[in-house]
Amino acid sequence: MNRKIITIVLALVLFVWVIPGVVFAEPRLVWDPSSGDVTGYRVYYGLSQGSHPNSESVGNVTEYPLSSLPLEENKTYYFVTRAYNGAGESGDSNEVSWHVPDMTAPLPPQGVTAE
Repeated sequence: MNRKIITIVLALVLFVWVIPGVVFAEPRLVWDPSSGDVTGYRVYYGLSQGSHPNSESVGNVTEYPLSSLPLEENKTYYFVTRAYNGAGESGDSNEVSWHVPDMTAPLPPQGVTAE
C-alpha cells in the first residue's frame, strides 16, 4: 500500500512541476558568456539567414526570452548575439533560427445553413 501511495505522489509531482515546464517553456536564446571584460550583449535578428538588421541590447545576461522581441507570428527569424564593452563589439555568435508559431485562432465559419 505504501509503495502505491509513493508512486502516485511522485507521479503527481512530476505532472504538476516538471511536465508543464517542459511543455509550456517559453522560447529563449541562451549562450555561454564571452571571456574578457563584457559590459553586455546585443541580440541581432532578421528574416533571412545571414541578415540581422534588427538589434536589441539585452544587458549583461546569457539568456533572453524571445517574447521580449517584436516578432511577427508565423515567420522564421534568424538570431546572433554579440558581446560588447567600451572598446566595441565582438563578432557574431553562431546563428540560430526559430519559427514564431501562429497564435491567432481562425475566423468562424461563414454561410452555415441547416438543410
